[in-house]
Amino acid sequence: MKKILFILLASVLSFNHLFSQDTINVLPDTLCVSRSILSPEITADSCIIFRLYAPNAKHVKVVSDCFVKSDKSWFGGQMKQRKMRKCADGVWTYKTKKLKPEVYNYRFVVDGEWTEDPLNADSTHVLLHKESVAAVGGSEYADLYTEQHAPLSGTIDTVEVYSEEQQVSRMVLVYLPYNARTDSLPLLYLLHGISGDETSWIEAGRVKQILDNMISQQLIQPMIVVMPDCNAMNKIAPKRRTNLMRNIFNYPILNIGDFEKAFPTMYQYILDRYPVKRERELHTIAGLSSGAKQAANIVRDYPYMFYTLGLFSPVVHREQLPTVGEDIRVFVFIGKGDLFYATGKDYAKMLKKQHTEYELHQTQGGHTWKSWRTYIIDFMKITSALDEQAEQMEMEMKMNEESSTNK
Repeated sequence: MKKILFILLASVLSFNHLFSQDTINVLPDTLCVSRSILSPEITADSCIIFRLYAPNAKHVKVVSDCFVKSDKSWFGGQMKQRKMRKCADGVWTYKTKKLKPEVYNYRFVVDGEWTEDPLNADSTHVLLHKESVAAVGGSEYADLYTEQHAPLSGTIDTVEVYSEEQQVSRMVLVYLPYNARTDSLPLLYLLHGISGDETSWIEAGRVKQILDNMISQQLIQPMIVVMPDCNAMNKIAPKRRTNLMRNIFNYPILNIGDFEKAFPTMYQYILDRYPVKRERELHTIAGLSSGAKQAANIVRDYPYMFYTLGLFSPVVHREQLPTVGEDIRVFVFIGKGDLFYATGKDYAKMLKKQHTEYELHQTQGGHTWKSWRTYIIDFMKITSALDEQAEQMEMEMKMNEESSTNK
């Protein structure tokens, strides 16, 4: 436990020391636009043009992970900075080289003061602050992260669920696919990690874009996705913003299992208010990092709720591996560059020993959203196909029953 806390704390303390400086970028005058300012602009050749109107500023830099060739930091927090060029109209600009398809975070530093991009509404919470986001498409995965203007766009409900047992209210985000209220659908719960809250899968995970695109392209079945605030230390979610430092120091509270104890109330709340199929075989739960352990605990404590469990970069201690039983199927996703790679493989070994149906998916990735975004895409493809099989079997059973009755 102390070792885990030390690793997490060290990663936070080192985060602000990961920036490096580069020389000024020479840009053609065509990038200086006076009639309208667009930022970020994703070019046809996969470059990003950053722009900021700051006519009175003396020095402006852009800080981003798009300048990092290979991010080996534990939480994907490594960033580098570049000096921006001031145009005659007061617009500061910088154009990157051709980038790999990915979601990139960035911020500006204006005369020593940090700021988000005021022209970009797409942002995410990172550690103790917010960062603007630029998505570069061009690959099978990255095209699902970006806004594709999917014709079947879903909606996000924001609800507050109160637990009588603990007298605690939690915020919950619920994704509803297009026309969801007209039919009952499979259910998926997504749990965030120690640095996040209910917004993490939407902001950093790009789940709204992913679901809209995959459903529109018929890569997965429509489903209802529930994303709760999993922080046991948060008493009333609407009045707070969590951060990694606070959660690390409260990590022992997370291990008490208060979130897991309050989960049945949330589970029933969703069943009562949304068109969810009631069959356990169509209920799935997945979590990343510490949320993976919470998901495993929930499956263990409430075996009647879920039939499929997804564990992404699971933070589980060798001496505290939660058993989940045999009547469950488990999918473990772990990267060889992940600091919890060994414990993830240990968990898979334990599942094998207890004869639990499982699959181990190993990648080259680390303990970052760059990995988790690909994991959720692959995981939903697998589970959606399994859900479809379960629904077909159910229909065949009903037809056989009706046929026998008629005879």
